[in-house]
Amino acid sequence: MELKKSPKADLENKRSYFLEIGIIIALAACIAMFSWSQKERVIEVVEQPVVAVETEMTEVTVQEDKRPPAPMKTQAVVLSDLLNVVKNDAKIEQTINILDLDVTQDLAVDVTKFGGTYTGEEEIEEDVPVLIAEEMPSFQGGDVNTFARWCGKNLVYPAVAQDNGSQGKVTVQFVVERDGSITQVKILRGVDKYLDEEAIRVVKSSPRWKPGTNRGKPVRVYVQVPINFVLE
Repeated sequence: MELKKSPKADLENKRSYFLEIGIIIALAACIAMFSWSQKERVIEVVEQPVVAVETEMTEVTVQEDKRPPAPMKTQAVVLSDLLNVVKNDAKIEQTINILDLDVTQDLAVDVTKFGGTYTGEEEIEEDVPVLIAEEMPSFQGGDVNTFARWCGKNLVYPAVAQDNGSQGKVTVQFVVERDGSITQVKILRGVDKYLDEEAIRVVKSSPRWKPGTNRGKPVRVYVQVPINFVLE
C-alpha cells in the first residue's frame, strides 16, 4: 500500500516561516539586552554652600618701658689712694688733709645758757590718761567717796524714773585733767536711760579737782565714782 502525504501536513513548506520567526525573536532579544545595559544613569551633584569666615584683626599694642632709670655709678674713693704710707722711721715733711672742710662758723654750743642740767634723756610729757598716779586727784580735800557724797546731795531724781520705780547704782568714769577740770564722762554700768543721764549731768557740774601728779608734775587720771539712786 503506498502512503501519500497531504500537502497541508508537510512541514517542509513552512520551514521558511519558522526561520523568519526565530530570527525575529533573536533580534528582539539582542535589542532588549542592549537597551537594558545602556540605561542612562543620572548623577546628582550637590553644591555645598560657601561659608565665609570672618577673622578679627587684633591690634597689637606696645607698652612703653616705664622702668626707673639705672642708678648712676659713683666712683668710690679708696683711702689708700689719698694717704701716702711711709715707714715708721721716715720723716713726714708735709701734713696731708684727707677732707678739706670749709668751716665758716663755730659749731660749739654752750649748754649752760639753756639752764638746768642735761641728763642725756629727753623727757616726753605723757598725754594718755593713767589709771594710777603717784598722787591721785582729790576733791575738796577728800577722795572719790567725798565726790560721791557731793553727787548724792546735788542729784535731781528724774520723775519718770520715780514713776517707773527705777533705782540702783550707776558707775561713772571720767578724766581729771591737769587743770582739775572734768572731761570724757561716760557710763560704765547703768540702770536706765533717765538715771544714767542724771548721773552724767551731775558729774559734769562738778567743781574743779586737784589734779593728780607724777614726779611732781600734773597728769591726766581716770576716775570712777558710784552714784546711788534710792527711792524713799
